[in-house]
Amino acid sequence: MNRADNTARPACRNPAECLKVKNPGMMILALLLSVFVSVLLWRGLPSFIDSINRMLFGYDELFIPAWLHGTLQMFFAIYVWGSLFPFVFFSLLANLPDKKKRSSTRLPFVSVIIPSFNEESNISRCIESALAIDYPFYEVIVVDDGSRDLTVPIIENYNVSVIRLRDNHGKSAALNRGLERARGEIVFFTDSDSYLDPMVLKYLVSNFSDPFTGAVAGKVLLRKTDSYLKRMQAIEYLYGQSVIKEAQVRSGYSVSICPGPVTAFRRDVLLEAGGFKDRTLAEDFDITLDLLEKGYETVYEPRAIAYTSAVNSWSVLKKQRIRWSRGHLQVYREHHQTLFTGKTGLLSLFWLPYALFIGFGSAFLEMMFIVVFPSIVVLSAMPLTFLKFGIAYMLVMECLTALQGAISLLQSRHNSVSLMLSTFLTQPYRIFLSYTRVVAFSDELKNKRSTW
Repeated sequence: MNRADNTARPACRNPAECLKVKNPGMMILALLLSVFVSVLLWRGLPSFIDSINRMLFGYDELFIPAWLHGTLQMFFAIYVWGSLFPFVFFSLLANLPDKKKRSSTRLPFVSVIIPSFNEESNISRCIESALAIDYPFYEVIVVDDGSRDLTVPIIENYNVSVIRLRDNHGKSAALNRGLERARGEIVFFTDSDSYLDPMVLKYLVSNFSDPFTGAVAGKVLLRKTDSYLKRMQAIEYLYGQSVIKEAQVRSGYSVSICPGPVTAFRRDVLLEAGGFKDRTLAEDFDITLDLLEKGYETVYEPRAIAYTSAVNSWSVLKKQRIRWSRGHLQVYREHHQTLFTGKTGLLSLFWLPYALFIGFGSAFLEMMFIVVFPSIVVLSAMPLTFLKFGIAYMLVMECLTALQGAISLLQSRHNSVSLMLSTFLTQPYRIFLSYTRVVAFSDELKNKRSTW
């Protein structure tokens, strides 16, 4: 029976509560402040940039056609309202007071489930971290999904429950097999290339005091940031969690994605939702929306940490991000009836449409810009003047982007010198991510096959 049928949710006291909105007054104030800051920069910075150009190149260089000047200002306006305004708004939301619910002091039995596929180089560390968790009542279940390397012999060296699948059935099938074996009231999933903080279960379990909490998501951190590519991924991960996830839970009650490396579920709620589906390449996103549509909340606990490996190859990262982006598109297709309905509160009214239309729309715009901007320069009949005049705009936008990254790092309290300096070098990585989204969109239209 649906848990919502057993425990009646209190009637809404006002529209904001019905739409699962926290701090509505402060949200409006944050929106107005974000608009004010954006207008100030949009109207004020072009004059400042013109002053820089006069100082660097002399007044005579500024006698260029009005359309050329207008083109640069148009690009700047798109940047301010498409990138800077959302960042300011989300950062303000992420710092709103968080009306946390009372923590649970119960320590129910937990099943830790680890799916694996060809992870001989990582599985030992993952299992050892799982066995070292500081929690009194739990079991560890490892599901091998048809590995063809030495993963299984390594698993068998540990005192864990092992489920071995002869063939590769996919991650969703592996997760469901672990769920079938699980005895815990709470089931916790992690990835075989991750390792866990010893306090992870205590922090996650403490958030299940509300019977309508269906899942609790933790924080994913990267093990090492010793290369450009790893630092870019670290900045991306920290922005997604310290800004986006915090903004989601402080403006509403739930996050849109409970990540594979560190999420705990109520076992009965997960079974009620039908377990993990193999209809998409993003089973964590899919199951999160399944729970939200059934009336449960998916909360965020940043103290519960899993460390995962960063990809250190552009080709491997390309494959990973195309798979992730395709999975997200598939999830939106499966849950299209939720968008704009208010069924899951602010998530369906704002956060999900924003991620879909702005996330993928901006990727196409960025790819178009890479083609259009050089063409404009060449066809302008004065390419050197255009470049001289435009370089100040580009430098200012890059500095503003670096400031966004630095603020994200400060909010996450992971502000190492190397990461801070790397915020000035994010443009190539952002272009790369936009490219993978465009390719993913194309591949999804062509219905190309992809696996985990």
